[in-house]
Amino acid sequence: MDEIERLELQIEELREAIERSRRFALAGRASVIAGPALLVAILIGLVAFTPARTVFALALAIGGMVLSGSSRATTEELRRALTRVEAERNAAIDGLELVDRGDGSG
Repeated sequence: MDEIERLELQIEELREAIERSRRFALAGRASVIAGPALLVAILIGLVAFTPARTVFALALAIGGMVLSGSSRATTEELRRALTRVEAERNAAIDGLELVDRGDGSG
């Protein structure tokens, strides 16, 4: 496998990893909203109070913040890696010695 193919595979893997990280960040944001919403529902009586529900709501809120922040940092790190690998691929393509045949066939 040549260098450009290896870089293309790496780019595809990074794009998939970025998408996974975005999904985790979205799940984290949903948890950050759901946890406090459950707490409010318990406080105003829409949901019956139980210690387990309260702990679950707090865990959702705290876990969501952690997951969201961690995923955001990971996504940014992956984006920087993607930019670097794309630059390497472009440099490898630019470094090819392509011959212009001059007959219009490419």
